[in-house]
Amino acid sequence: MELERTTPMTAMGRIAALHIAFWQYDPWYRRAWFVWPQLIAVLLVSRLLVGPQAPASVSNWGNWAKPFDCTNASTPGCASTRRAVYTWDEEVDRPSVANQITVSVDQSAFRNSTVDDQSKLAAALAAYYGYNWTKATDILKSATTSDPSVQFVMALALLVPNSTDQGRTAEALLRDAAARGNRQAASVLGRILFAGSAGLPKDEIAGRKLIDDAAADGEPYAMRVAAAGYVSGEFGGTYDTVKAVDLLRKAADRGEPIAMAQLAHCFSTGRGGLPRDTAKTLDYLRRSADAGFDGAQMTLARWLRERYFYRESEDLTEAIKWYERSYRQGHSIFAVSELAYVHRYARTAPWFDTKRSFELLQLCAPYKNAYCLYWLARTYHDGAGTGRDYAKAYAYYTVAKDLGWRDPGENLQKLDAFLQPDIKTSAAEQAKSILAALKPVPRVIRLQVADSETAVPPPWPTTTDPSPWPTPAPRPASP
Repeated sequence: MELERTTPMTAMGRIAALHIAFWQYDPWYRRAWFVWPQLIAVLLVSRLLVGPQAPASVSNWGNWAKPFDCTNASTPGCASTRRAVYTWDEEVDRPSVANQITVSVDQSAFRNSTVDDQSKLAAALAAYYGYNWTKATDILKSATTSDPSVQFVMALALLVPNSTDQGRTAEALLRDAAARGNRQAASVLGRILFAGSAGLPKDEIAGRKLIDDAAADGEPYAMRVAAAGYVSGEFGGTYDTVKAVDLLRKAADRGEPIAMAQLAHCFSTGRGGLPRDTAKTLDYLRRSADAGFDGAQMTLARWLRERYFYRESEDLTEAIKWYERSYRQGHSIFAVSELAYVHRYARTAPWFDTKRSFELLQLCAPYKNAYCLYWLARTYHDGAGTGRDYAKAYAYYTVAKDLGWRDPGENLQKLDAFLQPDIKTSAAEQAKSILAALKPVPRVIRLQVADSETAVPPPWPTTTDPSPWPTPAPRPASP
């Protein structure tokens, strides 16, 4: 038997018949036809007339032509619409006893040293922060060997290269310095014993006691390490974020810069029962950044940059300030490349500056930083801040792709179809040459001190155009 075909007209006829039947015999159906349109109308009118204090999802209905203003973080309704997020440093975001390796040395203890030793300690500490451990130990070889501050800084410099022999020497120096009254030496010794760092055998009981005793004595670094133990569950196998937050607050109030950043993270995430508080997050981040912690500087710079690009802010002044601080005093290649991006894509002057962007990209170009090299390729491709040069763009796109950057593919395809074979061959050879000459990305100075600039030279040359390329010949307008 053939099935009856249902056409659109047939379906509409059946729906109309059902509507008439329900209208005649079902009073609830008739009421619904009056109630629901009125309810929808009321909701629409309320959305159109609602004031600016309503949540963003509602008040935007009443301001069709005006975007909701979230430049003030405390405006009700903004919290759910902000898209800028914090990018936390690992030592801050996922603390453990073992990874609390950044030690903010209490330089007030240097006052107990001789005048000659004080200058040596300052220079050695700057070299230590700049990862020049050999220089740090060389400086202190002529200092007073029985001075606990000298022993402590020497031990720090020996610990980082992480050889077993140096670890043993560092342990002996830390024990001697702690016995002579250096509180931080006891804290660091406790951490390396608890975690088994520097090739030393683990001794969690002795390490935990040293950390707890120093924390009870008010030593800020020990408080931070103990907080990491509680928040990671390493202390006793249980998590106690409330106790961790209490310790971090005390350490931050005593000027510990990484503890300040960790407390900012707690206010941002609500860790340890703290209410989420943007103002306090920013306050502790700024204090940490001011104290010279590069992790806080980059976290702040990135968050402020994202707020600007998401149009939650119209000011890049502070973001650029922290990027500048990070790259000038922290020697951060990442800060240089990200600052170049900011100057390239800012909406308005004085921040929009393609010439400045190109100069910054020249600083990070000698290093294996795919992000920097990709945007340098885009600069040559678009002619932003420098002359357009498709051969250079092709070469730097190729290098960025070889370093793992995913974006160059489409641009490379465009240039591949546009450039003449001989130019592509030359650019490909140049890419190989560039890649072979690239240097490893230098380590960022995590804690910046006044003597760092003289003790550790910046990783970039004084000139801002290290490119080996000749002056480009005129090219067609665009691929």
